[in-house]
Amino acid sequence: MKHLDYLEILDLFCWGLDKLARPTLHNLLMGYEEYPHYGNGRRVIHRMRQQQLLRQSQEGREPVYSITAKGRERLRVIHPPNRWNQKWDGAWRVVAFDIPERQRKNRKRLWRALHANKLGHLQRSVWIWPHDVTEKLSRIIQIGGFPECFCGFKATELFLCTEHEIVNIAWNWREIRHRHQHYLQCLVAESSSLHKARDLTSLAKLARIERKAYDDAFDLDPLLPRQLLPKGYAGFGVQQRHDDFRAVLKQKTTKFIVG
Repeated sequence: MKHLDYLEILDLFCWGLDKLARPTLHNLLMGYEEYPHYGNGRRVIHRMRQQQLLRQSQEGREPVYSITAKGRERLRVIHPPNRWNQKWDGAWRVVAFDIPERQRKNRKRLWRALHANKLGHLQRSVWIWPHDVTEKLSRIIQIGGFPECFCGFKATELFLCTEHEIVNIAWNWREIRHRHQHYLQCLVAESSSLHKARDLTSLAKLARIERKAYDDAFDLDPLLPRQLLPKGYAGFGVQQRHDDFRAVLKQKTTKFIVG
């Protein structure tokens, strides 16, 4: 049985809706119909309030809900343009680790953790990142409990290769391009679908489809600074489509709420 993902509910508040009254929020939650056990929407909201993800205030006869700072932190929405526009200082952070072969299980766990944090895999135990990597590594070590096996340094000059050769080797751009193109070509929840929606429940369903497709499109993308992105990079098109969708979503939702 699936469990209701609170992050999906928090995402509702990133449609440009600062506050949601109980009837409106209930209608939006009806878009989560594949979770037959969630039952009373009040119970879900109560749990989120207990976790301090939502706050409740009173405006008139109905309670009004808004996302808290903790809720926004839990959501951790990444805005790709901020990453693309981040200034690069021209130095690669190179990280190497040394875990004995007899600790193969730890090696695999560490490899998965580095990959999940989108570091580039240059070769064997050598990984790269274009910005300061200290915080990433500290988080990986803390969560994974890995031994102090790292060696890191900054590389400010390349020879025998170019920046773009390094980039093309370190990330799986074939799969990244495939995911970008899949979003652009096969997306079910397009803006035209939003225009046809007749109620808040329908909007919630479409928004969830689009959000999942958008997240999948950027799941492997390291979102490098613009000057390092490979030729033919389609991430910009994905972001533009997503922004267009969200603009129409906000407009339609506001229309249904205001009437």
